[in-house]
Amino acid sequence: MVLEELLLAMGAAGVLAASGATRLRQHHRALRRMATTLQLSGQGPRVLILSASIGGGHNAAAAVLRAELEQAGYSVAVLDGFASATPLLSRYFAWSYPVQLRYTPWLYDWEFWSSHRRLFAKMWRRIYATMSGEAFRTLVGILQPQLVISTYPLVTQALGVLRRKGILQMPAVAVITDYGVHRLWAAPGIDLHLVPSRVSAAQIDDVTGSVRIMQPLVRSTFLAPRDREVLRQQYGFAPKEFVALIVAGAWGIGRVELIVRDVVACGVRTVVVCGRNRELATRLQKEYAGHPAVWILGWTDELPALMAAADCLIQNAGGLTCLEAIASRLPIIMYRPITGHGVFNALTMERAGVARWIRSSAELRDVLRRAASGSVPLPVPRIDEEAVPAIEAIFELLDGHTPRSRPTVGQSEWVLSGEKHVRLGSDGHRW
Repeated sequence: MVLEELLLAMGAAGVLAASGATRLRQHHRALRRMATTLQLSGQGPRVLILSASIGGGHNAAAAVLRAELEQAGYSVAVLDGFASATPLLSRYFAWSYPVQLRYTPWLYDWEFWSSHRRLFAKMWRRIYATMSGEAFRTLVGILQPQLVISTYPLVTQALGVLRRKGILQMPAVAVITDYGVHRLWAAPGIDLHLVPSRVSAAQIDDVTGSVRIMQPLVRSTFLAPRDREVLRQQYGFAPKEFVALIVAGAWGIGRVELIVRDVVACGVRTVVVCGRNRELATRLQKEYAGHPAVWILGWTDELPALMAAADCLIQNAGGLTCLEAIASRLPIIMYRPITGHGVFNALTMERAGVARWIRSSAELRDVLRRAASGSVPLPVPRIDEEAVPAIEAIFELLDGHTPRSRPTVGQSEWVLSGEKHVRLGSDGHRW
């Protein structure tokens, strides 16, 4: 009887393994079909940017790089590399990440810090490279880019392994927009890591390529000069009114409601951007209905203008939103950061001198009231003197690999059936 059960279990396992292998072959065939439909327009050097629709920052960074490279004459394709290589894992991450942060933050915290250990990071690097290697070999083999850029950590790990093994012949770049650099954010084999600060660069070890400090990787709208007084009048802010801007990211994750209550209790004008979390926006709008000093927004394209009009940004995660504030020269307060990368970013940004990490509601009340009265103004975040535009560092890398890497042709892009082919996912904006 035991033998029969064992044979049945082995048979079931064999069926599952065969089914998984069949699905994997089908996925690779579909990936090859997708890749072969891409065509190049223009004569500029070819660049493949691989991103992921986990949160919004990875896609936003990819979009900024694409725009700058195309303006310089490069032929650029942006793909959701995570979903293209490992679609089931991508969907699981997109589901589990917000669920863990909402309901089991301790579990996400444990996963974050345990995978930051050298041994575990090395293990996960090998596991994901094994899972995704064939897919990335297929993409690169068909598209033949002269440069591959990753804006997502696991994609970076796979590219690093392929580069070290000599399978990836062209240079690879990892773009890291978080100030706190987790061990899975950087990888041996990558030719160039771009990070936001000197403190971030010091956190990187066990890499074989160069590490450069980049200026904030943000859309040009955050760099354009704006008339602050005119904007404040348009938004209905009083001339000397202190305005705290709370941005909850793409998914509105973390103790956002508690953050809002603590800021409102400080007696300052409070503007809250809830991203795509409609439930959060609805709850806050009901709670503060009729409150003249609180303005609750959902998704908005007015973030550049709001940052120009506000007196400080209050954030709980870090990432691209903070880079946008730095580019806008808006003081940053990290408050009640989410576990894992939120805490790591808060600590690193504080050390880098670009943000103040406030640990309690009493400290928040003291800081905001002093800033509102003008007695102790909040410092404007500074950018490291050695920081260079990301595209300049990329140009220098290419100059070392190709004789003519700076094209003089007009803007070009990869096209799919006559139309621009960019797969950034449903939240592929600036979040």
